[in-house]
Amino acid sequence: MESLQRSVYKRGAEDGLVLGPLLVAVVVLTGATTYRSWLFLPTLLLMAAVPVFVYRFLRRSHAEQPLAGVSALWLEGICAFFFGGLIMSLAAYLCMRWFFPTFIADQFLTVIDVYSRLDSPDARDVAATLQKAVEARALPTPIEMALELLYLAVLSGSLLSGLMALIIKRGRRKSPPTPPPFQ
Repeated sequence: MESLQRSVYKRGAEDGLVLGPLLVAVVVLTGATTYRSWLFLPTLLLMAAVPVFVYRFLRRSHAEQPLAGVSALWLEGICAFFFGGLIMSLAAYLCMRWFFPTFIADQFLTVIDVYSRLDSPDARDVAATLQKAVEARALPTPIEMALELLYLAVLSGSLLSGLMALIIKRGRRKSPPTPPPFQ
């Protein structure tokens, strides 16, 4: 009975506490693939687990409150991604700030190296522009990157949650029983 009285926001926040560590693992492993390429496959597996988790959260909520509409399920998913994204952004900030302080510069230098090796004059122009940004120390800061990750999590989570809410509401519709024929 207690679960029926929980608001959409509370359920979303609780789901975010579970979704957050999953998103942290995805972000940390995604960043680590630039240093250890073999981490790409575990990263893909964790990325594929995100929609599964969201579907299970929203399906559970729909089972607890079958009259909840698509918008309520969608809002719960958005809240889960917001709160989970906060956890993920904090972890990404801490990693880029204290554990891997050269991560952003390393990424720029890798892109500069790749683009400068291409035969295209446009690619070399991009490499030169990025090189000027590195020399001018005009790179994004860890907090800016963490906020961008939060925006990305909420935007993509909103789209994913909307899709999952539609799938759950469509799949759970039951046709009314057919009355027996008149005799």
